Amino acid sequence: MPAQNETMIERVIRILEVFGAGENALTASEIARRAKLPLATAHRIVGDLVAARVLEREPDRRVRIGLRLWELATRASSAMSLRDIALPYMEDLHAVVKQHTQLSVLDRHDVLYLERLSSKDATSANTATAGSRLPALQCAPGIVLAAYSLPAVRDELLTWGRLTEFNKQTVMGRDDLRKIIAEARRVGYALAPGWIHTDVSGIAVPILAADGGAIAALSITIKRDSADELTYLHALHTTARAVSRAMNVENLVTDPRLNLLKQQIRRATDAD
Repeated sequence: MPAQNETMIERVIRILEVFGAGENALTASEIARRAKLPLATAHRIVGDLVAARVLEREPDRRVRIGLRLWELATRASSAMSLRDIALPYMEDLHAVVKQHTQLSVLDRHDVLYLERLSSKDATSANTATAGSRLPALQCAPGIVLAAYSLPAVRDELLTWGRLTEFNKQTVMGRDDLRKIIAEARRVGYALAPGWIHTDVSGIAVPILAADGGAIAALSITIKRDSADELTYLHALHTTARAVSRAMNVENLVTDPRLNLLKQQIRRATDAD
């Protein structure tokens, strides 16, 4: 159940967050259950959001995310600016490697995928889609983003980041993950062999700001133990450097210390 001192804005956000990537429509009862809100409260908030066109109601009374929310998000989102700048370079990379290609950022303890280019010629499976999330500690983009974060942000993630065992290859030990992150910083990339799908490796490199911190991660998924791994890595690094040069990083990058502060406030609020 929601905390008694939870604000209306926090409840609205919880409702919007129940719509996962690729989710079409939900009933108010389903929303209430997923958001852990009383049914009457969920009904009232959903009605207000429909009236504001943030949610849209289907003929069968189910609701889905409305175009109004997308419109508002695209106006001011630095993530959308990042995507727009990176996309032409991603398309060139995708044409060369012919593998699923992703752009992602760190959002609290998750990796949020901003864009994904799929390929019918890809040698691996990939469940990531634009708008989807994965635990940052258990995918290649999250490892490389942690590696190029401020130490305080990295420690916060290693201490509080969620762990999900996708299969027996998934690294679950926090001490092991700390060593893997340190190695990713040393070599300049992260490799996650079989962590999510046993026959698939994720490989990611950072897109760096002027101060050396990571703005985002550029990644591909490949068949595990691929002989072309070094070729793919070279192409990833070349593309990431091109994106970094194309961006006015001083204006687009958010101070990682602000992200840490937001995480600390959220954790303190959750504890109340």
